[in-house]
Amino acid sequence: MSQRQGAGNAGAEVEAGCRIAGLVKSYRTGFWGRRRPAVAGISFTVARATVTGLLGHNGAGKTTTLKAILDLVRPDAGRIEILGRDHHDRRARARVGYLPESPYFHDYLSAAELLDYYGRLCDMPARERPRRALEVLGLVGMAQHARTPLRKFSKGMLQRVGLAQALLHDPDLLVLDEPMSGLDPLGRREVRDLLGELRQRGKTILLSSHIVPDIEALADEVVMLQEGRIAGVHDLRVGAAPTFEVRLDGLPSDRRVADLLAGAPRRAPSGRRDGVCVQVADLPRLRVLLALCADEGIEVLAVQSRHGGLEDAFLRALGVARDPAVGLMSRRAPDATSEASRTAEIVRLEAELSGAGEGGRR
Repeated sequence: MSQRQGAGNAGAEVEAGCRIAGLVKSYRTGFWGRRRPAVAGISFTVARATVTGLLGHNGAGKTTTLKAILDLVRPDAGRIEILGRDHHDRRARARVGYLPESPYFHDYLSAAELLDYYGRLCDMPARERPRRALEVLGLVGMAQHARTPLRKFSKGMLQRVGLAQALLHDPDLLVLDEPMSGLDPLGRREVRDLLGELRQRGKTILLSSHIVPDIEALADEVVMLQEGRIAGVHDLRVGAAPTFEVRLDGLPSDRRVADLLAGAPRRAPSGRRDGVCVQVADLPRLRVLLALCADEGIEVLAVQSRHGGLEDAFLRALGVARDPAVGLMSRRAPDATSEASRTAEIVRLEAELSGAGEGGRR
């Protein structure tokens, strides 16, 4: 299990493919150049031979975190390790494959020529580069287009070439920013299968997305980001207990019914037989409800189990709830204390960084 900030068993170490501790990164924005945190003190560990997903809405800090790991942006604070070494160490970064969110390549090159160029950057032997280029192009379904100029490729085809580039030097850690972007359904399935195979071969994968099904299909563990902070961590290897939706001809009059229901009753969807739909949190409560219905002669029209997945966990972490009466999403009102604390932290961060800059100028 990964270590987390504030998690139990602090003394237990895990073999880490990547470790982030107290990462802070801010940017100057607006006319006055005030600093705004993009990442505000996040800590998490990516265990070896696993797939970890960063899930969050646009602007949550996913790309900034990945770029900080690769030293493409300099953090304001925090420590980052790659495969047991500091992320500034070139020996560590040499073992990383990276796919940016929107890869841009010289479009006059063919796919094979592009990979030969990247092979040179990775100090691959000249005799090995052509063979390895065709091998990774085959892995991403692009071997037949090896000699085609990149300017003739679609966005999805360029994304596949970008993934081939990340795999070229057989890295131990893959950092993938929105790897499914631009892919058609078949391409998404092929990439999922490929990443699963790489995990079985012992590769460590850290990927980001704002698309829940993509992360759910790939990841072992998910770090949920909201406004630069960790909103929650969800282990997809642990199955969630099911809840139950029950459609009844009416509600029992027993006073215990209110305690049994997970949400307010709502009318059955239009087009179905009249009745009410209720949510029950677990199997024991379902048994009691059905017994009460049997005692009062209330007909049970349907019972359906629901396994709460990543989407439910993500919405809970973001403070979003579904109103069972109307089926709409609503966000909990922000806590005034937490908002005040966040504002104070921004002011403090700005003062510290300004002071550090003045000290450097002296």
